[in-house]
Amino acid sequence: MNDEPETGPAERRLDEHLELLRATPPEPSTALVPRVVRKARLQSYLRAPLRVVGMIGLAFVHGLAALVGGSRKSS
Repeated sequence: MNDEPETGPAERRLDEHLELLRATPPEPSTALVPRVVRKARLQSYLRAPLRVVGMIGLAFVHGLAALVGGSRKSS
């Protein structure tokens, strides 16, 4: 009795491609590390201003909800 499920042609082709990839992994480009570092720095520079914009937007929505909804109290 075989516990493994039957594999179709697509799964077999995928296994073949993955075996080739395992045998000869691609070399990363020399520009990869500088690109990743540049993107990480950009994200860290933008994080604080975007958080402030988000907090201002949230405060605006809460204020608008308070104006439109009034002061409802749940019993």
